Amino acid sequence: MSKKTYLLIVLGVVLLVGIGTFLYTQRPVVKAEGRWAEDLLIMENDSWKLQFSTPLKKDTVTAENIYVKDSDGRDVNVTLKLSEDRKSLQVHAPNEGYPLEPLSFTLHISPNVKTKWGLSYSGDTEIPFAVTSQLPGIQSREALAEYFKKVLKRNKENTRFSLFGREEKMESKSSEDSASGESSQAGSDFSTTNNQVQGVDEGDLVKTDGGYIYQLTDRRLLITKVKPRMEVVSTIIFKEHVQPHHLFLNGDKVLVIGNNWSPPFKEGDQGTRSKIMPVEGMTVAFLYDVSNKDKPSLQRKVELEGQYHSSRKMDSTVYLISSMYPNYWMLEQDDELDVRPRVRDSLKDGESEPIPYENIRYFPKSTSPNYTLMTALDMENPKAPLTVDSYLGGGDAVYMTKENLYIAAEQYEEDGWASPDTDIYKFRVEDGEITFTSSGRVEGRVLNQFSMDEHRGYFRIATTDGEAWNNDSPSSNALYILDENMKNVGEVTDLARGEKIYSVRFMGDKAYIVTFKQVDPLFVIDTEDPTDPKVLGELKIPGFSTYLHPIDDRHLIGFGYDTKVVNDGKEANIEPRITRKGMKISLFDITDFHHPKVTDTEIIGGAGTHSTLLEDHKALLHEPSRNLYGFPISVYNEKEGSQHELDFDYQGALLYEITPEKGIVLKSKLAEEGNRDKEYYEQWEDQIQRLIYIDDLLYTVSNRSITSYSMDGFNNIDTVDLN
Repeated sequence: MSKKTYLLIVLGVVLLVGIGTFLYTQRPVVKAEGRWAEDLLIMENDSWKLQFSTPLKKDTVTAENIYVKDSDGRDVNVTLKLSEDRKSLQVHAPNEGYPLEPLSFTLHISPNVKTKWGLSYSGDTEIPFAVTSQLPGIQSREALAEYFKKVLKRNKENTRFSLFGREEKMESKSSEDSASGESSQAGSDFSTTNNQVQGVDEGDLVKTDGGYIYQLTDRRLLITKVKPRMEVVSTIIFKEHVQPHHLFLNGDKVLVIGNNWSPPFKEGDQGTRSKIMPVEGMTVAFLYDVSNKDKPSLQRKVELEGQYHSSRKMDSTVYLISSMYPNYWMLEQDDELDVRPRVRDSLKDGESEPIPYENIRYFPKSTSPNYTLMTALDMENPKAPLTVDSYLGGGDAVYMTKENLYIAAEQYEEDGWASPDTDIYKFRVEDGEITFTSSGRVEGRVLNQFSMDEHRGYFRIATTDGEAWNNDSPSSNALYILDENMKNVGEVTDLARGEKIYSVRFMGDKAYIVTFKQVDPLFVIDTEDPTDPKVLGELKIPGFSTYLHPIDDRHLIGFGYDTKVVNDGKEANIEPRITRKGMKISLFDITDFHHPKVTDTEIIGGAGTHSTLLEDHKALLHEPSRNLYGFPISVYNEKEGSQHELDFDYQGALLYEITPEKGIVLKSKLAEEGNRDKEYYEQWEDQIQRLIYIDDLLYTVSNRSITSYSMDGFNNIDTVDLN
């Protein structure tokens, strides 16, 4: 055999091996999302995903090639939805939900399902799954340890997650909770918190009952009498490791909620249970009786292991949501460790107790390594039993009506890099009882609580799918409508491709969505027919709004930022750079839903100008009888002749009269006394936390002082120093 022939044979063998290896790697491997054990468990109305390693040939994904049968061999009428990249397939439940008899089903994948190379799949070909109408429980220490071991295994295989929880949070941190419709303060003699839903109060830094101002600042609760002259009548100083975040009022009761970074529990706290996890922070709630304002008395102290997330109050009951990430990786060294959250209640001698195993449930398909704790505490009855429900699985945004509480939880795909879907869990709330009722799923992620709304028994949610910066797979936005059983009945998809949502507002049958990348489109969406929502109109303007507030059913105020397009002299095919300028107020007229328009605009300061209102809706004051809107502000101006240097102007508050007839009219610029002398930058002490009104007086509440002004000319009436 000649040397040349030998080389040709070797090259042929190498080529065949290479082709074989290539073809083998192109074989689609399919995995079922959320398959923790041999069987997949899903809720009766839930959708779930099959994830393929290689894009599938679209025309082979049919009901004949992929189908579901129950354990008696009967066909189950599921629907299939293939993703744009053709690498994931969503399996939607039947319109009426899965039958609960029998409970066992199998999804079959035919060899006729092909890739673009014409190859069949490998991996899961018959996927058994079970259906449940209630969230499953843990029941035992062994089952809980097994749950976290599986989380640990998955996280090791997934670079997006670390042992200490999710490394990157996809959601934009705008206001955690916000307002739909007119604020509940209308018609009262003093202002209340700018709540999202009337009748559902939200915790805040400052509240008033009309006679006193209650304020959290610098680890203190201050109670200030407002008449006849302002006077601080009592101060409660919290320990160094306690950081209060929100307070609630209920008659002569005040509830303060925050985080406690105290040292770990002593082993003696657990009695004979010695193998416990160290504590890395507690959610803490202090209930005070303030019937004697000069001497508030602590009536109850409750601590829940983990971090405070959100809260709502209905009647006298506060619903508190917290999250706890256990050190579950320590189970690799010792699977006897107790990784349950602990609760400490002063009514039980302050002893810490782990939540019973039978009280721990989990969200099917969730792979989040944290507990969501939902606690109900009655402010009117300090000795009422404490209700604490524990769920394994994450929660990213909270929305609550008078009847229902919704938790939205992001769920990432197996590779961890794709944009998440969002699972929504619905709970019935009544008289301090929290009861799971149903769950659903939508594509994409929510921005904040304003992305969610309940209207006429339907749940509406706006999401962003993908990333605005990813030109290969640009983002898109959608509005989904789910029925009372959390079944998807209507949707508007593919809104503003390449952009993301910056604010949402629901008003009656209409939804208003602001997206942004270079300009600010305001979409008007009609949801009167929940099964067939429609985009009625769209308005494009520079800048974007991070918070939308209704004046009436035909006018909206947008609070956000002005922007500037910077060309930079780059090539035509390169997107221009967008820079953020001053704060922007826009008055939208939506009388003609098909042609929304801006009737007035106000630009405040330049780059660097900021208001807490842009992240926290509770910073907005609305005095309805005068059509007055106010908010804290720190104003910077761009230095003349420089692209990057800023000049600090002032910090304080701005007050506007805003009406459809007059537009946006500046009424007053208020600055704290300590801000009169020109500073080079804003001062923490002078930052105004909130603006409130009581009768005919306006109050600015800062970290340094409380100042009152007349509502007529905004003249300074009185000031009390808080130091």
